[in-house]
Amino acid sequence: MPRLSVATVTRPDSDTATRLASLAVGSAVAYMRSRQIDVEDLASSRATRSSVVSSLTGRDPALFIGVGHGSASVFTGQNQEKIFWKCNCRELAGRVTFLLSCLTGRELGPDIVSKGGRCYMGYNEEFIWVQERAVNPLEDRLGRPFFEPVLEICKRLADGETAGRAFRASIDKWNYWIDYWSRQRDPVAAVVVMMLKWDRDAQVLYGDENAVAAQPAPPAVTVAWATTAVAMALTPLIIPLSTSIYEEASKSGAKM
Repeated sequence: MPRLSVATVTRPDSDTATRLASLAVGSAVAYMRSRQIDVEDLASSRATRSSVVSSLTGRDPALFIGVGHGSASVFTGQNQEKIFWKCNCRELAGRVTFLLSCLTGRELGPDIVSKGGRCYMGYNEEFIWVQERAVNPLEDRLGRPFFEPVLEICKRLADGETAGRAFRASIDKWNYWIDYWSRQRDPVAAVVVMMLKWDRDAQVLYGDENAVAAQPAPPAVTVAWATTAVAMALTPLIIPLSTSIYEEASKSGAKM
């Protein structure tokens, strides 16, 4: 039976999108450890199928969090190596799974649950975002609104809350940032709101909403997301704030 308060996380960094997303999820790893979660952090070259399967079968974690490119039926790791795909995801049986990955909510997510997964959270459309600087998105004024809702799921699960509560808290965070940017007089505001709504509406939960991945947490510890960045070499991802922002966003916005 999967072990509560034990987690496996994959954080590839083989391209700009995965590097930046993995920086943000690295902040979640730090938070989880502060909550006494036993995390195996499969970062960079360790974000492979063999490492993931070894971690899941050897450690039997209740929680799997994955960063990586995806399609409707495939989730990938470093250099887009296939980690899980439809009809090949039985290692996730009994676990809570959260994939920060495009499109996996269409076919792979439901298949994970049909193969015995406790629940799946992820996205049934492309997960997209913009940011101005090549830093942990949580430290960027444009990137932060896209990743705080993602990390809210990680945080709530680490605190011992149910998948359903974690999911709804994340939606609340999306709505907070949509409201915030809707009130800003900023040339990029309309694009940010459009993309925030897109990601919010793409977020899905399948399976048992009452599933938990951790024991009830000890008293809260304040961990500032932006101060727990992981040091990695980054390629700039900059969206020009110009009159052509709509066109630039469609061409340059990051996606998983």
